[in-house]
Amino acid sequence: MPGRQPNTYDAEAYWAKRYSSIDITRSGYFDLPLRYNLWLYRKKKERLLQGLRNAGFHAQGASVLEVGAGTGVYVELWKSLGIRHLVGIDISTAATQALQARFPEYAFHKRDLAQPTLCDLVGREFDLVTAVDILYHVVDDAGFPIALANLADTLKPGGLLAIHDGFVHARELDFGYIKLRTLETYRAALVAAGFDIVSRAPTFFAMVKGYDFKSAWAATLSNRIWHRLTCPLIQRFPDVMGRLGYGIDRLLGSVLSEGPSLEMMVCRKKIKLTAIMPG
Repeated sequence: MPGRQPNTYDAEAYWAKRYSSIDITRSGYFDLPLRYNLWLYRKKKERLLQGLRNAGFHAQGASVLEVGAGTGVYVELWKSLGIRHLVGIDISTAATQALQARFPEYAFHKRDLAQPTLCDLVGREFDLVTAVDILYHVVDDAGFPIALANLADTLKPGGLLAIHDGFVHARELDFGYIKLRTLETYRAALVAAGFDIVSRAPTFFAMVKGYDFKSAWAATLSNRIWHRLTCPLIQRFPDVMGRLGYGIDRLLGSVLSEGPSLEMMVCRKKIKLTAIMPG
């Protein structure tokens, strides 16, 4: 993950500053080169589409709500796949304005996900809602269930929610502007919001810094390797290291069900069964 930030997190101010210019490093890993970020996005998109495909999602003609639309990487993906309707939200005015100019056929709104009644703004009955690298920025625990309730309210029954997050196993990790919640916390919150978890699969193993380890020794070793070897090589040879890391992570992801970093989770909104009274 990017470096630790101060504990006082003003989301609007933070993202206004971060999106003072619009490029994918601002929505991705801003401390890593653009060419390397392209490889990171390639791996995330691959894992996202794989999870949705396994859940039976078909993009052609679908309606999508993109939460944290950012620089439009996934908007561009959905457009290329032939979606019918898309709405995007982001907390940054600069990001939403840039997206609206770039994709006039879709609607984009400045909105904080942790504010209630999102569906009054964007509508309901979406086939898919995506929250890729978004929910860990909801650092206020009181806002987290509101965010999940918003996502549920905008989906049609049986609709899919894709979340890219940490889902750590031991304890939550707080980086100030990022809070990585435990898998058990996520499970309980998703059930309360009306979701079933369909799948969860690791995205990264070597391409980004790991943080979810069973032992302190493994965490220390991984941290040293990242800072002393991997990160300096990425800065010097971003495309080569991106290609190498992508290949390694793709191979490991095909055989391992758990990883030390971010994962893709696909959930389905429960279908409420209405009891039929006898006539």
